[in-house]
Amino acid sequence: MELSITTKQERFINAEAFEVLFGGAAGGGKSYGQLIDGFLYALKYPRSKQIIFRRTFADLEKSLIRVSLEVYPKEAATYNSSKHSWTFKNGSIIDFGYIDHEKDVYQYQSAEYDVIRFDELTHFTEYMYTYMISRCRGANSYPKHIKSSTNPGGVGHTWVKERFIDIGEPDKQHEVILDTGKKSTRIFIPSLVQDNKFMLEYDPDYIDRLDNLPEKERQALKYG
Repeated sequence: MELSITTKQERFINAEAFEVLFGGAAGGGKSYGQLIDGFLYALKYPRSKQIIFRRTFADLEKSLIRVSLEVYPKEAATYNSSKHSWTFKNGSIIDFGYIDHEKDVYQYQSAEYDVIRFDELTHFTEYMYTYMISRCRGANSYPKHIKSSTNPGGVGHTWVKERFIDIGEPDKQHEVILDTGKKSTRIFIPSLVQDNKFMLEYDPDYIDRLDNLPEKERQALKYG
């Protein structure tokens, strides 16, 4: 499988912080970065478990699932449409899940995942996010991560900004003190459409379409 990724996607893939946020603007290659990162992790760590969340399953079907079916080679993994899950030949699993209401987190109460991924993080409440952190666990030595991607706006805009943006400069891993007194690490990796050379090459008019949006939406989606 030949992978074509941007510099910012590579930073996201190689990020070592426990909590990683990728994105900021539309067209920055966030969802593709999630899928490729998940694929590479699954190959590197046999029998690993990952899950990718969107707010609704319809959102997953229209975006991540559709793209994964296009880019994941059948020689490496098989997709089960009834379980919404990829199973790799080395035993690794990538599940697709949704959390539409806060009570939906309890369907994952006994789950264990090495990496938990949120696509469009600002669509989720803080409780949805922090509850799922408790499901990031496993009886192995594999690196554990919560890796998210998002555009600005949405119900979670404020808490996501406070958690990832307000802690310090971007593209730098920050050590944070949790309420328990323990330490953790976070990083925000910004990505604009200008960073996505593939989007600019194949759809050069996309930036012009963003410029046609109302000012508030244009600032959010073009500049993050």
